[in-house]
Amino acid sequence: MGKKEESFVRALIDGSTFREAASAAGLSEERGRRFLESVARFAGAVGSVPEFAIGGDGALGREAAPPRNARSGRARAGLSELVIFSDGASLGNPGPSGAGGVIMTPDGGIVEEYHEHLGHATNNVAEYEAVRIGLARALAHGARRVLVRLDSELVANQLSGRFKVRDRKLIDAYFRVERVLSKFEDVRFEAIPREENTRADRLAQIGARSDGAKP
Repeated sequence: MGKKEESFVRALIDGSTFREAASAAGLSEERGRRFLESVARFAGAVGSVPEFAIGGDGALGREAAPPRNARSGRARAGLSELVIFSDGASLGNPGPSGAGGVIMTPDGGIVEEYHEHLGHATNNVAEYEAVRIGLARALAHGARRVLVRLDSELVANQLSGRFKVRDRKLIDAYFRVERVLSKFEDVRFEAIPREENTRADRLAQIGARSDGAKP
């Protein structure tokens, strides 16, 4: 949690309304809402915002911003969409690890492929990092709406808010992804069979071995 987010939360706890707290902390109302949504998802409250965040004037619920799944008007305005196939690999679990992925247009055109060495990590941490890197690269391409497809049901369900993050080792990885998620209009996660993710898997293996080989 950054200093602005910490100041934002403290102001809410002290009784400020959502809008007052966001302004005092130097956060936009949108950024404040997304931060609270990430905390809510982490706590297992999918799509909800803690009651203390609404404030006495109900600013968040009425005026600040609609829920993520209600923002179809902006989506129809021509915002870019991309699909990310991501995967993480760990040679030893934990051991040398890597992230890999393929960024595509919805009609199947390849925008970019990536692989990166992550150092010593578990497979689940590598899966999270592969998602984070893919999202950051998609953002650099101008994407505002993204579908992330990965073969880790655990990570897909945790990032979707269906599963709680119970492993303390994954909490930091979870919030690293959440910080990138806050920059998008909409992100969806889909767990897919391994055989549908073979290209991303190969790239992740290249990243883990860090042998300089081209994909």
